[in-house]
Amino acid sequence: MKYYLKEEFLHDNNVKNAGNKARNDVEEIVTREGYKALVLSVDNWYEMSTLKAQLHKSKAFGQALDQLKQGDELLIQFPMLHHSFFSTHHVKKVQKKGVKVHFIIHDLEALRYVKVDNIPLKHKIRVQIQESGLLDAADGIIAHNPIMKSVLVDKGVEEDKIVSLGIFDYLIPNFQEKTGLTKNLPIIVAGNLAQEKAGYLYQLPARPAYNLYGVGFDENRALANETYFGSFLPDELPVALEGGFGLVWDGDSAETCSGVFGEYLRYNNSHKASLYLASGFPLVVWKQSALSHFVLENGCGIAVESLYDLSQALEQLDDKDYQDLLVNAKRIGQKIRNGSYLTNALNKIVK
Repeated sequence: MKYYLKEEFLHDNNVKNAGNKARNDVEEIVTREGYKALVLSVDNWYEMSTLKAQLHKSKAFGQALDQLKQGDELLIQFPMLHHSFFSTHHVKKVQKKGVKVHFIIHDLEALRYVKVDNIPLKHKIRVQIQESGLLDAADGIIAHNPIMKSVLVDKGVEEDKIVSLGIFDYLIPNFQEKTGLTKNLPIIVAGNLAQEKAGYLYQLPARPAYNLYGVGFDENRALANETYFGSFLPDELPVALEGGFGLVWDGDSAETCSGVFGEYLRYNNSHKASLYLASGFPLVVWKQSALSHFVLENGCGIAVESLYDLSQALEQLDDKDYQDLLVNAKRIGQKIRNGSYLTNALNKIVK
């Protein structure tokens, strides 16, 4: 029997961001593929001491895994929401029963903070131990892309047990195709617009124009070429989006992607890229991002070194070029809405 670990939420204070969208879509896709939910339920461990919370989560995880039998397979979304220092021990224990354990990676904290100086050393060590221990124990891993895969191999994970996802799927109920798109429409920026993640929004060049959607934007600092539309639930957002391209950019600078979130784009696949493509928009990405390889190989967007280069790049793009990008974006978008990328990765990893 194939299972996925379903970690139950007790409190959800982040309804208006995409924090749970990626995980929820994974659950829906794997359910279609015949996976059953293995429920990991915990009490409100936020109110517990650190030690008690660790022991509580460990016990709950162990009890969930005890239900598995020889020949079963388990898919875990990584990082676990209820991770404890004992998670690796429980995974190895259930593997001895003949259960195969696979992971799909959403985030690698060790990569996110690799170049950050103000993160406490003990936090970096804890993340490194927890991540490397679990991933080393895995029977199979779905990584974002070949670059993330190569980083994991460099860290000692066996290459044969890692497959690349390509790009995240993004399910859209009642999808409505966009019409009348042109390269001259504003650039879309959706997601977390808070200063620490999207500070570049306050120092953009005067052209092109931008349409903003999400939480955390300071409207008092809005530039003349920015229009803010507010925040939307993940399933409502695709209908609301208007523009010609979707932008994947993070950090404080419009000149390059920088800081914790900007540097992380060198390794990860931003979930907002999937939102844009699934909604039918080609992408604008940072040329040094891992995602740029997927975008350029599939002809579904353009890559720039700096947002100061974007206006010229758009001017050099003729209408036929844009229509070609649009056709490819819609082709990829349909696969993303169908859950094709995760389904293909699961077929490769579950042999």
